[in-house]
Amino acid sequence: MPLLLPFRVPWAPALENTMKRMASALLVLALTGAQAASGEPIWAQIGLATSASNAPKVVAAADAFMASEIGKTFPGRLLLQANIADGNGASTHAFVPIYKNAADREAFVESLQGNAAWTEFQGKLEGASQAGGTVLYRNLRSWGDINDTDDVWMAHAFDVSDPAAFVGAVDALMKSPTGQKFPGQVYLSAVLAGGMSPVSHVISVGYDSVQEMVDWLAVRDPSADWAAYADASQDAAEYLGGSMASTVKAWGPAGLKDIVAP
Repeated sequence: MPLLLPFRVPWAPALENTMKRMASALLVLALTGAQAASGEPIWAQIGLATSASNAPKVVAAADAFMASEIGKTFPGRLLLQANIADGNGASTHAFVPIYKNAADREAFVESLQGNAAWTEFQGKLEGASQAGGTVLYRNLRSWGDINDTDDVWMAHAFDVSDPAAFVGAVDALMKSPTGQKFPGQVYLSAVLAGGMSPVSHVISVGYDSVQEMVDWLAVRDPSADWAAYADASQDAAEYLGGSMASTVKAWGPAGLKDIVAP
């Protein structure tokens, strides 16, 4: 995947030399990542830190850009999320641009170069926020009720040593009797680029509300199906922690069903 941010802002960190595997694996992924992920959804988490008084300015800047002539050509779905719980993370918000594939992303990014509305948007963000971290992902699998109304999101980070076994463990859970009761939506994504973090994969889980999440955990946690998942996944991946965010606003013509559909 070419190392251009889907929504490049001047304060975004460079994305290079970022895969965390051995040197030979790094080279292979760097050379083949774009081809391997060309038919898969591509998304990014672009963090920013702002104040309560400046947060509405961030929303207004995005509103203006997405209403511009160039903004109307954005082919995917753009989320602005507010962090609810992320430990000691410096970011308060994140833009999450989601594309159906790498080609859509590249075409849109190239169209932004030198565009006046894009330049104005960047300037407004510089005046209302500070830089946060950026991570680029490719979506591997999805489960559950894919919709655009879930507003509460949990992101669970993993360092995966056996991707096939890990995917199999998640898939088995979601197909189990307990998994069939799950009320939300789940996405398993692999990190394409994002610094020297040990995180290799992220499971994103969308809920209608925090209460829906709490109710689900009360069903999931004591179940034999959850215990089987824990046993199957622990040898394939190390769980690194989770964070919670809520969607402030969404833009773009594509729904999540459109993006993840084959």
